[in-house]
Amino acid sequence: MSDTATEDTATEIARRLSGTFAKSGFAAPSVDDLRNAAQVSLRTLYKYYPSREAMVVGALRYRHDLYLEWISGGAGEGQGHVLHIFERLGEWFGQGGTNGCLFLNALAAHPNSREVRETVAEHKSCIKTEFLRRLVRISPDRKNDDPAEVLFLIHEGQTEAAMTQDPAKATRAALRSAEILLTKEGIPA
Repeated sequence: MSDTATEDTATEIARRLSGTFAKSGFAAPSVDDLRNAAQVSLRTLYKYYPSREAMVVGALRYRHDLYLEWISGGAGEGQGHVLHIFERLGEWFGQGGTNGCLFLNALAAHPNSREVRETVAEHKSCIKTEFLRRLVRISPDRKNDDPAEVLFLIHEGQTEAAMTQDPAKATRAALRSAEILLTKEGIPA
């Protein structure tokens, strides 16, 4: 099998596992449930993901790439360049993503897994870095580390609030909070 075919198979399995974990959580699905969801033999599943922990990490890495692609783009200037992330997260909720953060759910289910913890930390760091990158693009002469940290925390709050209240309400509140911060920082609309 070529490297591309192997990569495609691994990605497809990870995609299906990600969907299963998002829908059913990390504790409920048995390995047989995961094999069925992945639509492969047990041998193939273990070939690509040799342990349950590897299955979780593979699903998280797939979701990481998917989410970063999801939030890419948006307005090129002003507050809209940053607010785009919150808008896209709100749209993510409309796709059925209101069970909380898949990454934090994985960490809660596997608190002693170093690999899960590192994968979650890397994902969260990338989101924070994306806020910083966007701030630097629209206001390169400012110190942007602190606002990026606050925007990241608003993002995390939006994700968690969407579980307990109307996701649209959580999105509106996150957008308003981010707008207040950006205006206070002197970033033009």
